[in-house]
Amino acid sequence: MSKKKVLIVGGGYAGIAAANRLSRKNSEVDITLITAEPTFREKIRNHQVIAGTKGKDFQIRNLLSPKVKLLIQRVEKIFPKENKVLLDNGTYFEYDYLGYTAGMRAGDPGTKGINYFSIASFQDSERLRKELSHRPDAKITVLGGGLSGIEVATELAENYPLAKITLLDSDKIGKNFSSNAVLYMKEVLKNLKVNLIEGERGEDLLEDKIKTSNGTQVLHDYCVISAGLVASDLGKNSGLGSNKIGQVYLNEYMQVPEYTNILGAGDGVKVPGEEYSYLRMACATALPMGIYLAERISNLLGNKSKIGQKPFRLAYVGRCVSLGRKEGLLQFLNYDDSPTEKIWTGKLGAIVKELICKFTVFSFKAEKYFDFYAIPQPKERPLVKQNEKFVTAEK
Repeated sequence: MSKKKVLIVGGGYAGIAAANRLSRKNSEVDITLITAEPTFREKIRNHQVIAGTKGKDFQIRNLLSPKVKLLIQRVEKIFPKENKVLLDNGTYFEYDYLGYTAGMRAGDPGTKGINYFSIASFQDSERLRKELSHRPDAKITVLGGGLSGIEVATELAENYPLAKITLLDSDKIGKNFSSNAVLYMKEVLKNLKVNLIEGERGEDLLEDKIKTSNGTQVLHDYCVISAGLVASDLGKNSGLGSNKIGQVYLNEYMQVPEYTNILGAGDGVKVPGEEYSYLRMACATALPMGIYLAERISNLLGNKSKIGQKPFRLAYVGRCVSLGRKEGLLQFLNYDDSPTEKIWTGKLGAIVKELICKFTVFSFKAEKYFDFYAIPQPKERPLVKQNEKFVTAEK
């Protein structure tokens, strides 16, 4: 009996985690991971790439189990009815199960200006780092005041003290954090002399400035875009159902409803419905999704999995943000990603943030040998008696 072929498309957080977990679950599986480049790009460190503070890179081959084959190619199209993919060298690769972990990419910023750089792109981050090495006193606008935007602004301000940094957002800075966390982050930004502009949407992105919805003109030499991210267009271009930013729709078992031998994980997928509406694009989502993908495929192959038998569930625990190399913040969360009032700040926050970043890579290595990563689960809501019927208590 021939081995079942499992093809995982994408060498990011979800793809590597899935490949390593699955490699230990069933000896009768032939696993291949296909990705466009041999180096694992830690997108959560792209702000450090810009500032020149990032450490060493990792080769994907060294992070993968030796049982997993690695193919450095770009997948051009998926043919779900034929169970095969087309590679950019013109050849086809057949599969029995497909793990879709293609991830996300930078969206169209609405400008052709060469002075715009996306935080989602390693190439853009590296290009801006080289530019700033010649112009350390440049005017830099960071467009988007979410977690990534805050990290970029603080990292740049700390490492380029002569630069003039502006953080621009159409809403409130740090809107998904608690009030105490926002106050702390704003204090750090103020101390680093970062100019904050809130509640103004960037409407016209011109070569040397941004015109906002309020008529403000924000001048810059360079602009870092940390908003408007979209999913890889591979799934959409292959005819898989997707939303407006290209995320492929999955059911609660992380399977494509029309093609149940295609399973997904990471930033490039979306599970519709209120129960999953809180899931966000993040390493904190991609890694547990990747683990579940492996468990689900293993279960479908007949190796019973307690995890893979049940629908995917995830509880968020915390959201961490680096504020340069010296300070950081850990925001504790409810399971649905809403903030609690508990935070850790300062040097402790910076240490925890760095440990969490390192934990992801360590998870890959540990998963080669044993089940290391445990998916945080929401607490079951208690049942209460009402009108002689048991109902779920709302919290």
